[in-house]
Amino acid sequence: MSYQKTALTKKKNLGFNTILNVIKSGLSVLFPLITYPYVLRVLGEEGVGKVSYVASIISYFSLIAMLGIATYGIREGAKRKNQRAEFTKFVNEIFTINIYSTILAYVLLLGTVLLLPELHSYSKLLALQSLSIVLTTMSVDWVNTIFEDFFLITIRSIFTNMLTLVLLFLFVRTPDDYYWYALLTVITNGIVCVSNWFYVRRYVKPRITFHPNLGQHMRPLLLLFSNSIAISVYANFDTTMLGWMKGDYYVGLYAVPVKIYTIMKSMLAAIYVVAIPRLAAYIGEKKQQEYKTVYTDLWGYLSILLIPSGIGILCISREIMILMGGTKYAVSTPTLQILSISLIFAIFGGLITAVLNITIGTERDNLVATVISAIINCGLNLILIPAFNQNGAAFTTLLSEAFVFVYCFAKIENKNNYLDFSIIRKAILDAVLGSAIILIFSFIIKQFIDALLLRMITIIGGSIILYALSLFVLKNRYFANVLNIAKKGWNQALKKIGGKL
Repeated sequence: MSYQKTALTKKKNLGFNTILNVIKSGLSVLFPLITYPYVLRVLGEEGVGKVSYVASIISYFSLIAMLGIATYGIREGAKRKNQRAEFTKFVNEIFTINIYSTILAYVLLLGTVLLLPELHSYSKLLALQSLSIVLTTMSVDWVNTIFEDFFLITIRSIFTNMLTLVLLFLFVRTPDDYYWYALLTVITNGIVCVSNWFYVRRYVKPRITFHPNLGQHMRPLLLLFSNSIAISVYANFDTTMLGWMKGDYYVGLYAVPVKIYTIMKSMLAAIYVVAIPRLAAYIGEKKQQEYKTVYTDLWGYLSILLIPSGIGILCISREIMILMGGTKYAVSTPTLQILSISLIFAIFGGLITAVLNITIGTERDNLVATVISAIINCGLNLILIPAFNQNGAAFTTLLSEAFVFVYCFAKIENKNNYLDFSIIRKAILDAVLGSAIILIFSFIIKQFIDALLLRMITIIGGSIILYALSLFVLKNRYFANVLNIAKKGWNQALKKIGGKL
């Protein structure tokens, strides 16, 4: 099969890719819900805290290794993917730069461990979890995203999650098995690396080049890298500072709500992630109206999903915490409630920072916003963590996400070129009204049902039904689109069944 017949001439279905990516992210919700309660009970707060603390440290060096390459590679690669020679040259240059930055990351990691005695007791965990850095580099997974190849990514996710589940129950059996728990994340990255290294060859064969064209690539890469560092500070530094100021126990209490927050954030972000290469291509092809249509729809669909999701988590935070970690984790209920509001700002902010600003080339606004936000985050952590423990760390995350969203939204020039505000206002208002119904329904149910699991199931099931009915009554266009798609799929399925009968 030739290069032209595989990737370049096929236009992937954006809706189908969105479904695939949501399924993949949905698995990232399902499997932690199965595994995390088990891990918490086996390893305890101390074991989970150690692994989470080391993961937060490794994340900084992973950023150095990636150097903004995935974001830059997707944006610029999408513009070149229809020219084979130019695309191959571009991939080889970016891959070579990624190798250089990975070597630098390991040198800095080694130096940091040697210079900081407090990290010596974590040296084995650091060595183990740092393998994910080189595996991520070698996987070149960003190439699949350029070609909107989310089918492979979804199938691979199903396989790796199932394998991880089996290995978890086999090897994580005692509180001392946190090394095995850490190894599982490396095994997952290893599977991704090996499978992807062979799969991407249908598009391109990455090679190291002696001429990586640093002059052209380094300036935008460093800008994106600086932005990633700032984001990491306010996204991960709360965990690092909590461990430094309060110890592994409070990191363990914080890890559970952060895990839930991160899972939901990834699942909702999956909706807009699939559109980034398509929107980047529209910018390269100067298709402004097509860009506006797709970007407005992203806001509309996410609005009717995001707002009720955040409010729904807020309503059942206590039930989630007890279900995940037992009654002793009920103390972290306010932490999850704070993060549920942060989720709304984070996803709306991502629609601007990760989608609009990246695809139109205004990522400098992202950098300014995240640097200021990181400073706010660090300063407030020094004040709030000693007084409020994990709740203080969560509140600084909320303020950071809110600031990034407000600042970046205010900085958008010619907003009407990218968004149809009459459509978005209607979608947000519908979502707010429906979410108010969820709040009232949740309050009523909690007055009558004491059994935790039954209460949780009733609230979730009833809220979904009531919210869907509210969108139907309000004649929400995006909900109507979903119903039409479901109806067409159902009718097609019936025709196939009828034809076979």
